Amino acid sequence: MPKLIHPASLVLDADGMPYAAQYGDIYHSRAGGYAQARGVFLAGNELPLAWQERRSFTILETGFGLGTNFLATWAAWRAQARRPRRLHFVSIELHPFGADDLRAWHGRDPEMAPLAEALAAAWPVATPGMHRLEFDGGQVVLTLVFGDAAAVLPNLRMQADAFYLDGFAPARNPDMWSMTVFEGLVKLAAPGATIATYTVAHKVFNGLAAAGFAVRRVPGFGGKQEMLVGRINKPLAASDIVQWPERHALVIGAGIAGVTAADSLAARGWRVTLLDGAAGVARGASSTPAGALHAVLSRDDNRLARFTRAGYLYMDRRLQGLPGDWHAACGRIDSLGDEAGEERAAQLIAHLGLPPEFVSKLDAAAASDCAGTRVARGGYWFPRGSWLQASAYCEAVLARRGGLIDLRSACAVATLTRVGDEWTAFDPKGQALASAPVAILAAGLDLARLAGMPDGSPVLPLQRVRGQLSGLPAHLCRAPRVLVSGEGYCLPPVQGIMWTGASYGPGDVDDSVRSAEHISNLQRLVRLLPDNHFAEVPMDCAGHVGFRAVAPDRLPLVGALPEVHGVTGHGPGRRGPALAGLPRQPGLYASGAMASRGLTWAALAGDILASLIEGEPPPVEADLLDAVDPGRFLERRLRRGHVA
Repeated sequence: MPKLIHPASLVLDADGMPYAAQYGDIYHSRAGGYAQARGVFLAGNELPLAWQERRSFTILETGFGLGTNFLATWAAWRAQARRPRRLHFVSIELHPFGADDLRAWHGRDPEMAPLAEALAAAWPVATPGMHRLEFDGGQVVLTLVFGDAAAVLPNLRMQADAFYLDGFAPARNPDMWSMTVFEGLVKLAAPGATIATYTVAHKVFNGLAAAGFAVRRVPGFGGKQEMLVGRINKPLAASDIVQWPERHALVIGAGIAGVTAADSLAARGWRVTLLDGAAGVARGASSTPAGALHAVLSRDDNRLARFTRAGYLYMDRRLQGLPGDWHAACGRIDSLGDEAGEERAAQLIAHLGLPPEFVSKLDAAAASDCAGTRVARGGYWFPRGSWLQASAYCEAVLARRGGLIDLRSACAVATLTRVGDEWTAFDPKGQALASAPVAILAAGLDLARLAGMPDGSPVLPLQRVRGQLSGLPAHLCRAPRVLVSGEGYCLPPVQGIMWTGASYGPGDVDDSVRSAEHISNLQRLVRLLPDNHFAEVPMDCAGHVGFRAVAPDRLPLVGALPEVHGVTGHGPGRRGPALAGLPRQPGLYASGAMASRGLTWAALAGDILASLIEGEPPPVEADLLDAVDPGRFLERRLRRGHVA
């Protein structure tokens, strides 16, 4: 378990400076926070000169504090015409402030107040992990990493062009200035990366030099005689260069996974050809009349829980501000299995250190008050729990990207072939549909086939799981006004219908609506909401059947597809190629196996893919990238001595 997040509060010392009592230090020089940001961190890293004419530029900061350095950097980016198209600012913070404190402090400066207000309005819930915020139409990307720097740095996967080392004084916060931190910075440094810090402590100078930075003292700031700047001497490797012959991608599958992948690339200026055999978007597994965003809690905060939390919060930010009656943040109750679980639930929330803005516990009476109808048991309350219609979301995404995404419906892809430096999609008659250097497979259960794998391949193992929803006219029900889940789930009325379900049928290929499954869904409903007892299935009960693609470990497939041919292991007990060393099919990626969490995972998966393709910092940690890597099943087989 990582260190718990302990939010900071705005406290001023006798001189009116923001002060951290736990470290006995102020957050910045008394000469002024913005002046220090410009004089130490921007000038010390030769900015804005160093980012001129760059398509993308990445800064890594240790210690976000009140966000002063970020705001000053954002302002400098805005002021320069020759700025990078995309500025990534990744910042680590164990003690984040709240949005109100950011407003209170930065509101004093009329020049910075508008930027600070935008930051505060987008400010995330203080949960462990990475939180990606976008500003200026996605051209300025702030990735906040809430956690301890020494623990976080080894789990980042990125290349930083500049480092802001901004922590409390080394004598007061030694963990921030340890060799573990310095060595972590070196591993994340791009060739020629620069570094700057206010401190000149011998421990810092010697540690940075020992880690591999060429460090020197230069005139300091604000009455301080010296500060430190440095540069990494690191050769440029072939893997450091991300270059495509053309920024054009094929995306096969126009469900929510394909549309969000296309959206993330289009946001970076890519042209996308989106192919689907159906007559429109979201006609397969994404065609559900409405679905819910999920969050998962586990005592060990495992990878499934962390990836799902990241996707849940990421999608929540995407939905905020979008108009329309096809989504709502109504809140969600996850009912407990038994009444004795309420005490365990409170203990789990405290153990994980999760704030009430993310989750809290309700007893049965409070849950019933919240839902507006009787709930059988108490449960976890997620105030940002949302429902949405995937098809409407996909239409909204395509509409905002204009001509960058070319949707071609009724274009069934039978095969995908590498021809020269491009992937070409062919229809069932062998006619070429489109070509591009990059192809993304978001075709659900057809993913393995299009990747050139036989059905049932253990390298990309996908299982078909049938699910049926039941829809009851709202006037016949005691419908909740929030999402309620447990053994099954129930949505508040959507366009006059209360949807409940869903069944789970592995291997079932029947797409007809079954009365027996309506009965099963209604039986689960009454165990959630006891006042919804039906003696029989109402005549006007609606039904929807969909098919999920599910991987054995219940995590999605997101990333570069492995090259299987010619890859071998070294026998039982001896490792084959590690996951990072597996050969990949050039330019071929996957976004699939979304199981029953496509609404929660898809947008995050799309951003992961675009980040990998562009060579940008991804929105999740390295171990989560590995957890969803499409090569993980091949790597496991090779490790056990099996053939691919």
